[in-house]
Amino acid sequence: MRTATLCLLASSAACARLAGAADPGPPPSIVRIALPPEPDERQPFLVPTEPENTVEIDLPWPLEDWAGRGFTPDAEKFAGDFVIEATRGTPRMFVTPVAAGAHRVLHVVLAQPGGATRGVPVEFVPAPTGLAWRKVVFLCPAPAGAPRPTVTLSDWPPRTRLRKPSPESQIGLLRTMRLMLNTTAEGAGDIARANSALALTSLGGTPRSFGDFTIANRFAVTDATTGTLGICASVANQTARRLLLDPSGWVVRAGDRVYPAGTVDFAGELEPGATEVVLLLVARGPDGGPARLRSDNDFEVSALLAGSANPRPVARMTLAGLSPQ
Repeated sequence: MRTATLCLLASSAACARLAGAADPGPPPSIVRIALPPEPDERQPFLVPTEPENTVEIDLPWPLEDWAGRGFTPDAEKFAGDFVIEATRGTPRMFVTPVAAGAHRVLHVVLAQPGGATRGVPVEFVPAPTGLAWRKVVFLCPAPAGAPRPTVTLSDWPPRTRLRKPSPESQIGLLRTMRLMLNTTAEGAGDIARANSALALTSLGGTPRSFGDFTIANRFAVTDATTGTLGICASVANQTARRLLLDPSGWVVRAGDRVYPAGTVDFAGELEPGATEVVLLLVARGPDGGPARLRSDNDFEVSALLAGSANPRPVARMTLAGLSPQ
């Protein structure tokens, strides 16, 4: 039945050429076959051959054994329809038909990794002229993919992996920032690398003027365990008066969003011509959820001026025996 099918294919190709159809060229003589799982095999694998021409069989695993009626390793000593050249432990074998119309089934045993074996039945059939194969490559079956996870819709949002910011966690981050501030840039990087939860970015921003004072960003650090962002900035007084900054007026802008600084480490007063450091912590976004800010954002820090005062006030007072002039 299979031989008749091959003959029918050859006749159809010849009729197409006689009818003037475009010649698709010779059929492939090197064929690759993907091995299905062994329980799914239903028929031997067909390999069309022709007398006196050898077909090469490439296997996905080393050859352990073979068996089949009509196959001989030496045609001069043992009669057979096919001459087989196969060496145990190698993944390649050669089969040559020596009789016209030879048709046999060869059972090939392969050594799989881990000590298991697998049998592959190969049926060699006579091929019509020009349809014999010269090489067959058996491919290893694709490994079964990991099962897809089951997806369901929950009535509640998933719980965050972040722990809630607390006074203790914020004090700890402020102390770490102070430690970074009081060392070199290389030392600050070493401190951040020593704690895998910290991400440090040197901002190096130019001072932004707010009239009476300027603010320059120095560095930012994030705590991955709480999602808290810390920013270190320098504030410089540009006047001859003492400036009073509103403790609740510090905000951090990132893109088009504004984040109030919930925790501010700053004295609140700035003497004339002085430059001080301010440490800001942003633990929550405007909506009350986690801020989720990276340390490498383009931040803009601003503050609200509450007032100013003369640093050296002079008061008039009346002394006994002296009248004011």
